[in-house]
Amino acid sequence: DGKGGLPAGVKGLIDYTGLVGDMGKFKTPSLRNVAVTAPYMHDGSVKTLNGVLSHYEAGGRSAALGRRSPLTSPRIRKFKLTTQERKDLIAFLNSLTDEEFLNASRFQSPFR
Repeated sequence: DGKGGLPAGVKGLIDYTGLVGDMGKFKTPSLRNVAVTAPYMHDGSVKTLNGVLSHYEAGGRSAALGRRSPLTSPRIRKFKLTTQERKDLIAFLNSLTDEEFLNASRFQSPFR
């Protein structure tokens, strides 16, 4: 709508609280096992961790499209990672995967 509005069904916490200040706010999930939880973002629009880094490097989706939503936090702004920083950050995110937890039979779906 040109005023930072979000598409129907993707408005954020406002859908639960009814508070205008909650539009565009989304619960941030844990990074535990993040390497195996794709797709990413609140709407599943980013397929890889590398894509997530690119998304934030650009300053977010609206900034990447040449417009900045007034609802975007001022803390989200463009930045640049070196090739090594990107590799290191991806390695760190991958290190948060708990293979023992993922493979524990007591946590497996009985419907598999």
